[in-house]
Amino acid sequence: MKTYLKYQPPAVQFLAFLGLAGGFLILNSAVSTFFFGDIAGVLLNKSAVVSPDVIDKFKWAQLAGSIISFILPSLFFGYYSSPKSLPYIGIQKDASIILFGAAFLLLCTIQPFIGWLGEINGKINFGGLQKSLLEMEAMYNRALQVFLQMKNFGDLLINLFIMALLPAIGEELFFRGSLQKALLRISHRPWLAIVVSSVVFALLHGTFFKILPIFTLGLILGVVYYVTRNLWYTILIHFLNNAFAVLSVYYANRSETIKKLAGDDYSVPLYGAFVSLIIGIGIIYFIKKKSDEVLPSIVTSDDNDYIA
Repeated sequence: MKTYLKYQPPAVQFLAFLGLAGGFLILNSAVSTFFFGDIAGVLLNKSAVVSPDVIDKFKWAQLAGSIISFILPSLFFGYYSSPKSLPYIGIQKDASIILFGAAFLLLCTIQPFIGWLGEINGKINFGGLQKSLLEMEAMYNRALQVFLQMKNFGDLLINLFIMALLPAIGEELFFRGSLQKALLRISHRPWLAIVVSSVVFALLHGTFFKILPIFTLGLILGVVYYVTRNLWYTILIHFLNNAFAVLSVYYANRSETIKKLAGDDYSVPLYGAFVSLIIGIGIIYFIKKKSDEVLPSIVTSDDNDYIA
């Protein structure tokens, strides 16, 4: 059927994506206001008592936000774009164990470089915006503090699902599988599509004092998706990145040694960041070479429009 968005001019498909994203964002805002509006006061008031009911509401709000803001618009974008909706947005049937292993190694080896960028980011002064951004950052950290209260292993599993797995699936479907794809189709410039989608990815996280590491992670995810055409690898990287953060908080509250390692006192030396970056680039090159062997099996002539 020529009515699918993939057969329409790229600008039409891009505008359709923006319409879907905007519409579901408004829906999520309405749902959050109606069902979870009362928990906003907890973020604004540092002395507010955080009850178990408030924590549960935070988790439901996060769950709803991931589904409504990211997963649903992406699924609709795929549905209206191609008869093969899931493969079109990167959900392939097949995946390579070797590439899964390479993706895991990539995340582990790039962590020092990401951490070093975080240190640089924390030293940036935003001038006249500094005060407002610090207030936003305090609110952001307050939300994390409330959300990451975990009394037992069951709480850990729930947080791994809500804060690690679900955002990894939703955000990869949205930023790489849909936005990056639409940008590439309209621009025919891979790096432009990857950079712009990474900028949006970083901005929507709402923390300017972590924007450099988040943007860089977005670049890495964008490149991995571009060379593999398979979201499963980027979902794994994204999930593990989120999961490490959740696990570090959980175990830091149970071990002073881990608490020190996870704290802000640890600094990444410049040479460590450089070595981390070089190894990471090497692993990405390996992923590309290995992906070239399997791409013909997942990129058909009918779905070849992702290749600019």
